[in-house]
Amino acid sequence: MPFMYELRIAAEEPCYTFVQQLVSIGTLVSTGQAVCTVTDGAMEFHVPAPRQGLLVEWLAEHGAVLENGDAVARMVCEGEAVTVPAALPVRLG
Repeated sequence: MPFMYELRIAAEEPCYTFVQQLVSIGTLVSTGQAVCTVTDGAMEFHVPAPRQGLLVEWLAEHGAVLENGDAVARMVCEGEAVTVPAALPVRLG
């Protein structure tokens, strides 16, 4: 049975500004696949999907400031509902 989860930035991370969506709504995203780009003002980071799923809604737009634990997108996954960990942005380069 499918379940929905919100892709969130990990709470212990600093604030980021949302820069770019890397996948469109309706895209099947693999575990670890970069779904968007964020910046801390000095460097850019990719946000990887912590679990495979279908991206069904973006909750952040270009220029939005993401505070600790903010949701970036909603995804639907197959299988039993499980706790999905928050995403840790990965520095580009």
